[in-house]
Amino acid sequence: MWFGILLGVMAMVGANLNEQDARLSSVRHLDLRYDLPTYKTADEWQRRAELLRLQVQIACGLFPMLPKTPLNPRRIVCYEDEDAIVERVVLETFPNFYLTGNLYRPKKGKPPYPAVLHPHGHVPQPEGRLYERERIRAMAMAKLGFVVFAYDMVGYGDQFQVVHRAPETPHEHLWAISKGGVQTWNSIRALDFLLSLPEVDKKQVGCCGSSGGGTQTFFLAAVDDRLSLAVPTKMVSAHMQGGCICENPPLLRVDTCNPEIVALFAPKPLLLISDDGDWTKETPKYEFPFVQSIYRLLNAEDRCANAHFSEGHDFARSSREAYYNWAIRWLKNKGKPLDEPVKEPEMQLPDVQRFRVWGDDLPKPHNAVTWDALVNWLKTQASETIEQMRPNDKNSLKRFQRLMRPALQVTLAVSVPTSEQLIAQQGESKSVNGLTMQQIWLGRKNIGDRIPAVQISPAEKKTKEAVLLVSEKGAVMEIWNEDGETAKLAKRLAERFEVLAIDAFRTGMALGERKTDVRFFATYNRTDDAERIQDIVTAFAYLRQRFKSVHLVGTGIAGLWVLLAAPMIEVDGKVIVDAAQFDAKDDNEFVKRLFVPCLRRIGDLRTAIALIAPRPLLIHNAHPNFPRNWAESAYKAANALQKLSLKEQPMNAEQLVEWLTKSVK
Repeated sequence: MWFGILLGVMAMVGANLNEQDARLSSVRHLDLRYDLPTYKTADEWQRRAELLRLQVQIACGLFPMLPKTPLNPRRIVCYEDEDAIVERVVLETFPNFYLTGNLYRPKKGKPPYPAVLHPHGHVPQPEGRLYERERIRAMAMAKLGFVVFAYDMVGYGDQFQVVHRAPETPHEHLWAISKGGVQTWNSIRALDFLLSLPEVDKKQVGCCGSSGGGTQTFFLAAVDDRLSLAVPTKMVSAHMQGGCICENPPLLRVDTCNPEIVALFAPKPLLLISDDGDWTKETPKYEFPFVQSIYRLLNAEDRCANAHFSEGHDFARSSREAYYNWAIRWLKNKGKPLDEPVKEPEMQLPDVQRFRVWGDDLPKPHNAVTWDALVNWLKTQASETIEQMRPNDKNSLKRFQRLMRPALQVTLAVSVPTSEQLIAQQGESKSVNGLTMQQIWLGRKNIGDRIPAVQISPAEKKTKEAVLLVSEKGAVMEIWNEDGETAKLAKRLAERFEVLAIDAFRTGMALGERKTDVRFFATYNRTDDAERIQDIVTAFAYLRQRFKSVHLVGTGIAGLWVLLAAPMIEVDGKVIVDAAQFDAKDDNEFVKRLFVPCLRRIGDLRTAIALIAPRPLLIHNAHPNFPRNWAESAYKAANALQKLSLKEQPMNAEQLVEWLTKSVK
C-alpha cells in the first residue's frame, strides 16, 4: 500500500482522528504576545528578509511599484527667526491628492544639511503635525542643523480628503489599497521631496515618529533603501502591533510581527525609544535583544540601540533628546559618539495658526479627489501596470516569472513543507471493486492543520504517476461513499493513476466554524481561500515525495485554488482547472468566491497562468471574461501553445481523463 510509509511522523495507533484543525480556533491578532524567531546565520536572515520586505511592499500596495506622478510642490514661508525658516508645503502625491506639511530649514551652518522626515502619531485631531510636541522637535532639529519635513497623516491636520478611521472594504483590500498603504506612499513621496532640495545631503536622511508615527517610520524603513537612519519611538512591541486602521494593511503581519519588520532596516542606524508606561515596557529585555541579534549577525551591533524612559506614552523631552543625539551622531558625526549629550534648544514657538497650510494665499484646491475617487484611480493604475508586464516573448516571460513567483507566494502566504515537516495519520481502509481506499489525515509539524484525504489505488497495478484531486465542496466522503460526480471522476482517474483526494480547509469533512471576530483579521491571518491553497500545496508535497509525476485536478471553484497553487509547487505534471464561470473582471466575484487580499494587485489569475507556462494546462468552463489573452500570450512566449487548452464549456469525467492521459509534445 503506497501510503504505508509515512513521511515525518508514522501513523499512530489509536490517534484521535476527529481532532479539530487548529486553524479554526488559533487566530492571530494585534494584542497577541508573539514569540520572536531565532536566526543563526546572516544568510538565513537575508533569505527571510528578502521575502518579508516583499510582504510589506505588497501589503502596502507598493508592488509592482506604480509610476510616480509630479509632486507639484507649493511652498510659502510662514515664519523666520535667527535660527530657522519654516514654510507651508503642499505636495501632490497622487493626481489631485495632497500631502500637507511644514518644511523647517536651518539658517546657520553650511549646506548640504542632513535631513529628517517627521511623521506624527495619533495626536488629538485636528492638530496632526501641529501638535505642540511635534512642532517642538521639528524646530529643535532645525536649530541643530537639520532640514526637517513634518507632514500630516491622512485625515489629520490640513489633510482634508480622507476620514482617517473610516472602515476599509474587501474590494479595496483586493487591490492592496489601505490607509496604511497610502500613508507609506506619502512617506516615500515626502522623501522624494526632501531629496529634491539642493540644500539636503542626499546620503544623510532619516525618519523619526512616535506611536503611530513610529509605525510610519518603520514602514518606510522597510521599503525604501534611501533612508539612512530610523528612530521608531514608543511603538515597537511584540504584544501590541498598532490599534489604528492605518497601521494594519491586510497581509502585513501574517506569520510576522513588528520587531521582525523593524529588523529589516539592519544594518543601518536604528534607535528604538521605549517607555515603562506603555506597550514598549518590555523592549529592553524582549524586543530590543531580538533586533540587536540581527544587527550582530550583520556585524553592525553598534548601529542598533535602545533608549528607555518613564515618561508615559508621550514623545517627551528626554525621549526627544535621545533622538537628537542619535541623529547627530549618525547623520552629522559619521557614527562617532558625541563628547557631550546635546540638550533640546530653548525656543519660543509662534502661534500655531501661522503654520497651517491653507489660507487666502493658498486656498484648498477645488479639484481635490475623494477617497473613493482615489481608490478608483489606484485600481486603474494597478491594472494598467500589470497589463504592461504581460509576457510576449521568451525573455519577458522569464523576467515575469522571476519577479512574480515570489510575489504570488507572499500574497498567498504559502510554503512548501519539507518531508520532515509533513505529518500523516492513517484512518480506516477498505477495498471496493479492485480498488483500495485509505483514509488519511495530512498536516505539518507545529501548525495543527488536519487535511482529510482519501487515497485510491488499484489493488495490484502500480504506477509512477499520481493525481491530486480537489473539489470545492470536499471530495473525501463522496468518494468514500461512492456517490456523486467527484466519486465518478476519482474512479475513472484511478484506472490510470494513484489518486489522492482532499477536503481543503473548511470543506467536506474539514468543515467547521472559524473564529474571525478580531479586528483586522486579514492583517494577521490567511483567509479561507489562502488556507485552501496551502492545503493543496501540502498535499502535493506529500505526493511528490513518492511519485515521479503528480497532476493537479480541481473541480468547481477549487479549480481556481489549483490554478493559484500550481505555480507555488512548480508542478511537473499536468494541470486541469475548472474555471467555474468565474468572472475575472468582477471584484465582487473575488470577494465572494476567491478572497485573498492583495491578489488583484499582483495580477490575480493572470499572473498564475503566466507562472504555470509551459506546463500542460487545461482550463474549461471558462467565463467570457477569463483572461484568455494572458494564457495565450504566456504560452506563445514559452513556445508551448500546443500545451494549452482553454474551453468555455464544462468537460465531463471522460473528457478530463482523456486529456490527462494523452501525450503532449
